[in-house]
Amino acid sequence: MLKLRHSLLATILCTTLFLGCAPAQTNLTEVLDSITNPNGTPFNGTVVITWNGYAGSGVSPITGLSSTARVYNGALSVLLVPTTTAAPGTYYQVVYTSSDGTVTWSEIWQVPPSATPLTLSQVRQSGGTSSGGTGSGGQFATLPISINDVTSLSADLSTINSSLTSLTSQINALSPVVSGNSASLTDLTSTVTNLTNTVNGLISTVNSLTASGSDAVFVDAEDPAGTIDGTNETFTLAHAPAPSASLSLYLNGLEKTSGVDFTLNGASITFSASSTPELGDVMEAYYRIAGTGAAGAFADAEVPSGTINGTNLAFTLGAAPSPAASLKLYKNGVLLTQNGDYTLSGSAITFSGASSTPQVGDILSASYRH
Repeated sequence: MLKLRHSLLATILCTTLFLGCAPAQTNLTEVLDSITNPNGTPFNGTVVITWNGYAGSGVSPITGLSSTARVYNGALSVLLVPTTTAAPGTYYQVVYTSSDGTVTWSEIWQVPPSATPLTLSQVRQSGGTSSGGTGSGGQFATLPISINDVTSLSADLSTINSSLTSLTSQINALSPVVSGNSASLTDLTSTVTNLTNTVNGLISTVNSLTASGSDAVFVDAEDPAGTIDGTNETFTLAHAPAPSASLSLYLNGLEKTSGVDFTLNGASITFSASSTPELGDVMEAYYRIAGTGAAGAFADAEVPSGTINGTNLAFTLGAAPSPAASLKLYKNGVLLTQNGDYTLSGSAITFSGASSTPQVGDILSASYRH
């Protein structure tokens, strides 16, 4: 039954991308592999595969032609139109979202013609960004930090405390024997005191990290300056992202890949020819800059409460995003537009209409600060 379902999904995906994007292709390439989560367990969820490229010479770029495959127990099998023999700049953008909404990441695929099935390592070009998964971006700590958030710190402190207990027991046992040598006993006591001060210093450092503010300022949902007309490739941010890898740039809800879709130089964004924004496209940027901001709590990959039945428009978050622009609301891995696809009031989300209302089987995921 599982094999039949995968075959059916592969056929649907193949038909959509084959007929809609590259009518000149006659041979399809199978991508056959097992997907695992970062912790090594089999991936279960959805894979959204989007064709980005040209249908032929002199034809405008085709974007947004997507198909969704559901993955069970890590098994992936899809038939795809090759991109390496299509027009230059053609590629697939692939977004993974787990069934429980806790893991999501994106990739770029380049698919060559092949008579035998290819693995993911043979088509994957680069990682995107992730939440709960893996990606090409850096790793960032979330404040406040607890002792359990620092790898092996709790175990190290426990080992030191155990050593102190053992050493204290040894001193107590040796005291009657070395009572005549007070200098040696003083040295041992000093050693214990130093070790105790070291442990207290480590605990104080962790506590200060927990209570301190952030040394970064967040910029949320910024519209880069520049004309979106299908020819302009250069846009400007209000600030230079610091670090540059903190920039997440979305076009029509799909995250673009730095070094593939665009390049960043200071505050200047330059799109590649195949990814140039078209008239009517919506662009949003999220990034960090140097500065001192207030410490806050982070909500990552939260599933808003509410019934997904195709008619319900109202959903509720666990807390009110602060600021409101920090909310990133995804549907099936695609970023939705605030005050476009939905409105936010406190912690209440209201979808704007039938075109954006979650349907049965859709997956909602929210990340924000509060």
